[in-house]
Parts: sequence; C-alpha cells; structure tokens
Amino acid sequence: MRTKWLSGALAVVVAGAVVGAVPRVAGAMTSVAPAPVVAAAPNHAIEQVREQFLRHGPGAGVLVVAHRGHWRAAPELSLAAIDSAVESGAHVVEIDVRRTADGHLVLMHDGTVDRTTDGSGAVSELTLAEVKQLRLKVGLGGDQAPLTDARVPTLAEAMAVVRGRAMVNLDKAWEIRDEVYDVLVETDTLDHGIFKGPATLADAQEFLNFDPEILYMHKINDDNVDEIGAFTGRAPQAYEIGFDRLTDPQVQPAALAAVQSHARVWMNTLWYGQAAGYTDETSLRDPALGWGAVVDRHQADMIQTDNPEQLVSWLASRDNKHGGRGEWPSLPKGSVRVQAEDYSLEGKGIGYHDLDDENRGGTVAREYEGVDICDQSGAVVMCWIRGGEWVKYTVEVPKSGHYRASVRMSSPYFPAGRFTMTVDGRSTTGPVDVVGTTSHSAFVLQEIEGTQFLRRGTHEFEVRMDDAAYQNFNIDYFQFDRVQHGDPLNR
Repeated sequence: MRTKWLSGALAVVVAGAVVGAVPRVAGAMTSVAPAPVVAAAPNHAIEQVREQFLRHGPGAGVLVVAHRGHWRAAPELSLAAIDSAVESGAHVVEIDVRRTADGHLVLMHDGTVDRTTDGSGAVSELTLAEVKQLRLKVGLGGDQAPLTDARVPTLAEAMAVVRGRAMVNLDKAWEIRDEVYDVLVETDTLDHGIFKGPATLADAQEFLNFDPEILYMHKINDDNVDEIGAFTGRAPQAYEIGFDRLTDPQVQPAALAAVQSHARVWMNTLWYGQAAGYTDETSLRDPALGWGAVVDRHQADMIQTDNPEQLVSWLASRDNKHGGRGEWPSLPKGSVRVQAEDYSLEGKGIGYHDLDDENRGGTVAREYEGVDICDQSGAVVMCWIRGGEWVKYTVEVPKSGHYRASVRMSSPYFPAGRFTMTVDGRSTTGPVDVVGTTSHSAFVLQEIEGTQFLRRGTHEFEVRMDDAAYQNFNIDYFQFDRVQHGDPLNR
C-alpha cells in the first residue's frame, strides 16, 4: 500500500584507454571493449539527468540506458554493475525487481535465481536471508559461469548506489509498484525512478495521478498505438516503442511526432525484434545501421543498450563541435583487424577445412562454401566450430614491429575451446584456451599471450582448432596491435 508522497522535488572510461575489464575470478577472463572509447564519460548529477529526462522533442538530447547494469564489467544486476554503468556515462540504469517470500524487494531478472547465482528456486519462494546467502555468477551467468563474491542486492541498496548520480528504470516491477514506490520514498529517491508496465491505460493513469512525483513510461507495440496521447490526467514522461517491422504503425512519423509532443521516445537495441534489425552489435559494425538509424530516422532520444561505453562514445563523436557524424574512431595507430568471415580464398586455393560442408550458420555469407557463418544479433561471426577444423587468413601489417594478437569471441561454456595460431607457416602461438563469456551474445576481446615480429606487408595466418578440446564458441574478428615493451602503441 502506498504510504506517502512527496511534493516539490567502477570501470572508468578514459580517453584512449582499454576499458571493460571482467573481475578476475576462477575461470573468468580479462576482456577489452569491442570498440574504442574516445572521451571520458561525464559524471552526471541527478538534477541534470532528471531535467534532461523531462525534456522532449527535437534537440532534447539522447539519454543512454544501461541494460541490467554494466554486466560486461561485473555480475548482472550487482551493485558493482550498477556503479560501473554510471561511471561509464549511462544516464539511466535498467534494473529488474522481484519480491521475496518475506516481502523484501531484490534485484533479479528471472523469476528464479538459477541462471545468475549458485542457488535454485523461485525468488518468490525464498526469504531475503536465503537470497543473501547466494553468490552471483560472472556476467550474464549460466550453468558453467564461475562464481564471484558479489551478492544479490536489495532495491534499497541499489538506490543508494545511484542516489544523486543516475536514474533507474524499474522493470519487472509493475505488479509490485506500490512496494517499490514505498522503498523509493523511504530512500528519498522517488525522483530517480522510472516506472513502466505492462499496464493497462486505466491502471497507468491511476498510478500517475496518485503522486505528481511519479515518473512513468508507457509501453507501445502494434496493438496499442491508440494509447499514445490518450491519457486524460498526468501523461507519461516517456513511451517505450517496440517494433519488429519498419512498417509497424508505432514507428510511423505521425505516431512518433505524437509521442514527442509530450514525452521521450525510448527504443531498445539489445537484440533483433525490439527495434527491427537495429542492434548494438550492428551498431558496433556501423553506427549508421543501428544507433544512428533509431536516432535519426525514428527519433529515439533514449536508447537501452548492452554497450553503454560504446554508445556514450558514439554520441560524443556524433555531437562534437567539428561536425562529427557519429563514426567510430579509428583503431590505435599500427593496429589492424581481420573479420572472421573474411577467410582466404585466393592465390593458394581453398583456405579452410570444415568437417561439414553444409553452412550451418544459414545464408549470412558465403553460403555454398561450407564454413559456418552466423548472424549473432548483428555480429557476423564464424560459428559451429569443431575440433580439427582450420581456417587461413591474410593480414596487411601497416608497419614493421612486434605485434600482439587478440580474438573477439563469445561462448557460454567454460572452457569454450582451444586453438593454435601460426603466422607465415613458421611462428606458432598456443595452444590458446578460449574462456567462456557467459553467453553466445556476450562478446569480449581475448588477448593471445605473447608477441611476434612482423614486417610491413602481407602475412598469412592459420587458426587450427584442437582435435582433443571441446569447441563451442563464436569468432567475430582477430586484432593485431603493435606493441613496445609490452604496451600497445597508441601514438
């Protein structure tokens, strides 16, 4: 029951630095961000964030929303993930709220604790004390993800982390909105919280009218477009627009203009179907095909992402004083990248050995050649990798020097596989143990130990999968960074 209402009112992004490290725990790995970050993320004061949130229409500026905190840097929905999301420049942190058997509110996306902790069972059937005994798993969790020392936070603990710094989007919380409201009032953070459905128009209107301090976002899909602008009392401050086709009525200019007349436009770029084909991974390949499209074509001024650092970076590039178009900054000087789907086919015959000549990745690329190429939420990757397979590539080295290689990959398994890399038929690195990332969609750049001297010009390298090791991972690209005394050359 609502008791009262008020009237009135840790991964730091550094220019040119490698960011996004996963905590070192048993079985975990160190990762780097999948795209460079060009500027330090601002630390927002809550007054500024709330003022921006309450603006709408052209020129309102794009707000960054971190999905389940910064789970690439810390366990999903942990206090560290929330803190890291804020430090990365996110204006809003999306959190999921559940109620325990004894009536306490904790952060958990799923109805059970199985995926993200070392426990099992429904949150609603566990007491707070039982939930607090559980340890959170690395990243997005999963059956094989290693454990950390982090614990499941309460909603009050989460609000203490964001207080004065960022807003939160309260997901999975509509059915317990009264209890959530009470916690926010008690922690003096009601103006930090953005409630959202699923809600009927009548229920949403009643809740909005109850307290002038309540902030609310209404969800719009194909079936309820007529609810845009239909509120007769207080109106929502934002609408979450979900669409899987560009022909859907809710993303037509008239509908979006109706939203912008009194509220913000929120879109999700997490995976396919939430904003058609505009995803984070597509954006990392080419921002114009993802974030750029939802901002410029579909008027989004709030974007929920699994890559808050990169979205902050892209927005900074797009909005700089020199007419930036939101392009990715170039790789560090002397570095070069080779996409996994660009294996060698010229000069020396077929440059791969696949144990099954059917392309099990579908028809994403080179469908008749046998190598499995998948589309993983917008990342075009080599997938269905098996022991004994090998692939050859060419790489154009821009300057002679010592190079360190890395591979951007993903896998829910620990370990995920093993391979060796041979350059020019003579210099072999490995075996390299591929370490899990907790999900096929959770890509990280894993460093390959050691360096080798490469002269300027074209080189061939072969990646050969170990016959004896279980293989189940995706490869997005290989990266070669020129180094000096063990450190990347960024000049």
